[in-house]
Amino acid sequence: MSIQVFSLLVKFSHFQQLCSLHTAIKDLAIDFIKFYDLWNYRTLEILISIILDSQRARTALQALQTVLVPSCSLWPTRYINLVKHASNHRTGSRIVIPLSMLLQDVCDGAIELRDPLYDLKDMMDGGVRAYGCSINLEVEWKWWVEWLDRMVLTNAQHIDGLIHPLAEAPPRSADHGTIVNLNNLPLTHLATIQLPKGSRTTLEFTSLSNHISFLSTTHVLCLIPFLANRLPHRFSDVLATINDTPRFKLSALTNTSAAYTDTLAALSTKLTYDPAARQRCVDELGIKGWRKRRLMLEFEAALVRRGWLERWDVVLEVR
Repeated sequence: MSIQVFSLLVKFSHFQQLCSLHTAIKDLAIDFIKFYDLWNYRTLEILISIILDSQRARTALQALQTVLVPSCSLWPTRYINLVKHASNHRTGSRIVIPLSMLLQDVCDGAIELRDPLYDLKDMMDGGVRAYGCSINLEVEWKWWVEWLDRMVLTNAQHIDGLIHPLAEAPPRSADHGTIVNLNNLPLTHLATIQLPKGSRTTLEFTSLSNHISFLSTTHVLCLIPFLANRLPHRFSDVLATINDTPRFKLSALTNTSAAYTDTLAALSTKLTYDPAARQRCVDELGIKGWRKRRLMLEFEAALVRRGWLERWDVVLEVR
């Protein structure tokens, strides 16, 4: 019996030696690859890196797909490049979409926004979060140049034939008499209104929020829906003009931003799903113009939702 036990111990000792030898040979092989076959070792590192980058790129693309949809089965190359660039960040992907590229591609029909009324609102400030990624808008310097060009053309009433869809909206209530939409009119128009004594008129206008800094990124974003028309008035400027017009007395002042957002959303929906309204718009502006009008309605609605734009009704009484 003792001879058998001794034999087993010897065999076990030999097995341990073999395991140690295998480990030593494996370590020597890795060291050999590292120091004597450096090209193969670096190739291995590159392959691992490519696999990890590919996984991050797929995740970033999934995040992008929660906001945008390509019009065909393949994504435009520029969006693939954005995803690849974003996936290079090891601490989380941040996909930054240039604003001009987004607007152009939507108008051209290359991509569509899944939920523009809400996604635009988030992309403007803080970004849309999905799959550990953030999708943001980048406002390029060209938009400040656009603003400067627009100021030079400040006397032009309608550029590119794009009149604001609410500029000719019918009066909501006969109690307030004539309704004047100031969005497409200079403030000096107030002095030209001729009404009998005791009658009323309602001024409707969209204004920048008072906390928006002049020519900040937020300010430039707020101007984009109006670059084809007259730029929005400052709320304080409207009140100052009313005070300087002795024929009128301020009777009521109402913030209608919430209702206005719903109106913009309803107009966008109508242009999208109402065949007659869609066809009229396409006949007037073409297919690209139709897409642009929808997009600008949604863009303005997002700005109002964000609180950067405000809609006001001012009821005036003739003294």
